[in-house]
Amino acid sequence: MNKVELIKPDALSADDLALWKNWRQADPDLVSPYYSPDWAQAIARVRNDIRIAVFSDTSGHKGAFLPLQRPSRHVLQPAGGPLCDYQGAICAPGQSLDIAALLKATGTARFDFGNVLAKQAAIASHAREIHVSRVINLVKGHEAYIQDRKDAGSSETKRARKRKRKLDRDMGPVRLEAQCKSEAALDQLISWKCDQYKRTGQTDIFTHDWAGSLVSNLFETPSADLGVELFALYAGDTLAALNLCLRSGPVLHCWFIAHDPALSHFSPGLVLFEELIEHACATGISEIDLGAGDYRFKLNLANVARPLCGGFVGSTAMASRLRALEYDLRDMFEAMPLGPVSSWPGKAMRRQDLHLGLKVGSA
Repeated sequence: MNKVELIKPDALSADDLALWKNWRQADPDLVSPYYSPDWAQAIARVRNDIRIAVFSDTSGHKGAFLPLQRPSRHVLQPAGGPLCDYQGAICAPGQSLDIAALLKATGTARFDFGNVLAKQAAIASHAREIHVSRVINLVKGHEAYIQDRKDAGSSETKRARKRKRKLDRDMGPVRLEAQCKSEAALDQLISWKCDQYKRTGQTDIFTHDWAGSLVSNLFETPSADLGVELFALYAGDTLAALNLCLRSGPVLHCWFIAHDPALSHFSPGLVLFEELIEHACATGISEIDLGAGDYRFKLNLANVARPLCGGFVGSTAMASRLRALEYDLRDMFEAMPLGPVSSWPGKAMRRQDLHLGLKVGSA
């Protein structure tokens, strides 16, 4: 697949969308909402640099779609940048992409990626790091899931029930409001999240208008294949925690999670997950994706790990050579016994990538 055409997401034809749907259904690892064409179209409504790379063979037969954004003249990234927890191509079975052809067709120096499925060899062969997305698989039901966690030695569900009893006793009856439609609750989630970014010294993505617009648009106007569901945990009349999820079919992907910092000692986020898992099993949700990251709650709640990879595909241009040097410097420092200093180059790279991904370029 070495012929590449770039089109706007809203220019996808009915035949294109049918191919996209069929290829997703043929690959169980493409179940994430981020692989819906509606995700690329939603991003395109708030960023003007979103394109779909359509890969074809010499006969013109289409074999893959790759949603992209172009935050700078030299760099391509997966559409959505830091707001996209799953990246990569939607391919016909057995097809392979020619990423070099993509760089040539777009005149860019490199394609950066962070969360591509590790099994997508055409991209993953250029990976510089491997990590996983933590997934709660509920296909066998609630009792089977709880037993699986017990057998794995996880005490997280036990800890959640203990925290729930304390929250219930001290603050009032605990309840989960599923599919919450309150815009005030959504505003509260964003406020808590911004406060969390500030307290932890992280970049506040909501200072970029397109990020907030994306969340609002999906919350107010979901599509048939891509919805947003807000789950609110109350203790009595007090709003304790919120979890905004993307949804495609029977799959939920946790997107933004936050809680009232004044209630941190109750672990309301963990209690919310305990309630959400039970609700999901009762309503036909087969999977709750927690995203990447080795946080305690993810390690203990997840029963599946889906391999992902990050890295870049580059040309011989200077921007590509500089990127390779950055990775080499990071790897060298991480191999040294320098304590916290060893992680500095990696942290600097992640911060740089985040800022680049939030920047909107010209297509």
